[in-house]
Amino acid sequence: MTIELTTQIRIQAHQDFWYNVEDTHLDVGCDGCTISYWEEDSERGDKRIQHICMGKEEALAVADAIYKLFKVN
Repeated sequence: MTIELTTQIRIQAHQDFWYNVEDTHLDVGCDGCTISYWEEDSERGDKRIQHICMGKEEALAVADAIYKLFKVN
């Protein structure tokens, strides 16, 4: 039996929606990064609305680009 461990970080500024960042590539089930947008649905349960997957190198490039855009001197 194989046990797969992943880390998930939830970013939530509003009670009805949030983002998850995970250290796995959901589309192919291997190492990488998935960023997901979720919405709360009290009747049917929480629902992943959209997601994007990328490799480690691309994820680090995106993180670096975001940091450069919003960096405070």
